[in-house]
Amino acid sequence: MPRPLEVVSLLPLGPRPYDEVVVLQKEAEARAKAGGPETLFLLEHEDVITAGRNAGTDDLHLPAEQLARLGVSFHRSDRGGKLTFHGPGQLVAYPILRLEGTERDVRRFVRSLEEVLILTAADFGVGASRSDVPARWSSVWVGNDKLAAIGVHLSDWVTTHGIGLNVTTRLERFDLFVPCGIRDGGVTSLEKACPGVPPPALGDVAARFVARFAEVFGREVEAPAAAARAGA
Repeated sequence: MPRPLEVVSLLPLGPRPYDEVVVLQKEAEARAKAGGPETLFLLEHEDVITAGRNAGTDDLHLPAEQLARLGVSFHRSDRGGKLTFHGPGQLVAYPILRLEGTERDVRRFVRSLEEVLILTAADFGVGASRSDVPARWSSVWVGNDKLAAIGVHLSDWVTTHGIGLNVTTRLERFDLFVPCGIRDGGVTSLEKACPGVPPPALGDVAARFVARFAEVFGREVEAPAAAARAGA
């Protein structure tokens, strides 16, 4: 039987500061560890470059002080991976799941996130896929361009952090650093991958992402709880 999933959309509030949402994740993580509900956060971030556990600063093209003058903050994160960017026009999803039974497989969890992203992109006419290049695992690509990044953290089999899917993202922001340490690949968005047609609305992409997430992970969305928490 599908487990209930509380979906909390912060999209109506506009782009959120990174630190603010880290706090929300920690609170949801504590609830999940105590046997409470699982949560899926949907949001946009204010412009920020985050550094995962495997990241140094060699891949930054500018120091944090200069980034700040451009309106881009810099934050360390306990997720896996290296450097990535979040900003307006990018759908960020943070699933706080309590993995149980056969779900307790980190690679399976990441592959499932990739599957959700691939299916979501297909819903908007974009053929995305995994890469066969080992250094490019845990992400989704359109040709040689990355469409979405994945970076997660697990503690006692409860997940935090998640994905960033470029919808109408300012892709030039990725020129400020080496995305995920990959120097021979580019970045793309749903907008760029479908030239000549109006880009999808972020809310529509979020709705399809939730549907695909529930399908792949075997969860049942609790709409009343989601509405109540999002309006709080």
